[in-house]
Amino acid sequence: MQKVKFVFNPRAGLRGITRAVGSIIELYAEYGYEIVPVLLDFRDDCPERILEGLTPERYHHVLIAGGDGSVNYVIKVLRSAGVDLPVGIIPAGTANDFAVALGMSKVALRACRQILTGVERRVDLGMAGGRYFVNVFSFGLFTNVSQRTPTKLKNILGKAAYIMEGVSDIVKLHYMQLRVSSDVGVYEGRAIMMLVFNGRTAGSFPLARTSRLDDGVFDVLILKGESPFATADAVMRYLSGMEGVYPPSDVVHMRCSRLYIESAEQEPTDLDGQPGVAFPVDVECLAGTLRVIVPTEGQQALGAASEVE
Repeated sequence: MQKVKFVFNPRAGLRGITRAVGSIIELYAEYGYEIVPVLLDFRDDCPERILEGLTPERYHHVLIAGGDGSVNYVIKVLRSAGVDLPVGIIPAGTANDFAVALGMSKVALRACRQILTGVERRVDLGMAGGRYFVNVFSFGLFTNVSQRTPTKLKNILGKAAYIMEGVSDIVKLHYMQLRVSSDVGVYEGRAIMMLVFNGRTAGSFPLARTSRLDDGVFDVLILKGESPFATADAVMRYLSGMEGVYPPSDVVHMRCSRLYIESAEQEPTDLDGQPGVAFPVDVECLAGTLRVIVPTEGQQALGAASEVE
C-alpha cells in the first residue's frame, strides 16, 4: 500500500480539520492509500517530521490542510530538501486563496475526493528574496494585516477579523517611493501598496483577474493612491465587478516574470500571510515548478475560482 504524508494545521480556520482526520484516513484507505499524519505546529523539528521517509518510492503525494501560510511553509520545506512530490491541498484556513485558485472545495472530504480522483498539473511558484510564495508577495497598505491578526480572532470571525484589523491602517496611510524594474518595463514613483500575484485573490478579494497559476508570469498591481478617496471608490467599483477585468487607472498593472524592487524605506513585506523579506527584493516566477493535484473539472482553468462548496 502506497503512503500519503498528511500535514495538517490544527489551528487553521475553525479547527474543523482536526475532527475530520479520522474520516480522511478512512477515505484514503478506500482508495488504497495509507495516511501518515504529521501535526503542523511550526516547531523546530517540524521540517524533520514532514520529511521523514518522504521519497517517491514510498509516498504518492503530500496532502496539506491549512491556509495559505501553512501551504507556504510545507512547500518551503519540500523545496528546500529537494523533494519533488505532487501536493494536494485541503483549504482549511481563514484565507485559502491558493487552494481556491486550484479549484478545491472548501469542504474537507470533498476536497479529498477531488484529489483522489484528480489529475497532476504543474503550476508556477514565486520566489522573493530567496523565499518561496504560492499566492502573493505584497507590501504597503493592508498587506501585513494577516500577520497582525491574532489566530484566535481569525478562527472566531473569519475574514471579518482581517477587515477589523485593517481599519487601523487607514489612519496610518503613507506613500512609499519605489523603483520597480521588470522584464516588461520600469515604474518609478510613489505608491501606497504593491502586490505581486501568482494566484488571483488576496483575502478572497478578486484583485488579479487576468492571472493564471500556469502562465509563467506574475500579475503585478501597484496602487499609486494619488487621490486616496477617488482611489478607494475606483477599487470598490473594481472589486464589485463594475470595472471589468482590468484594475482602475490609478493602479499600475504589469504582467512579467521577473522584478527587482527598490524602496527608499524598509517597509514590512508579506509572503502568503507570513513575514517577508527586506529591500531590495529580486522577485522571480519559477514557471511550472510546483506539482499539484487538481480536480478534473478544474484542470483547464487553474486561475478560476471554484464553485464547489
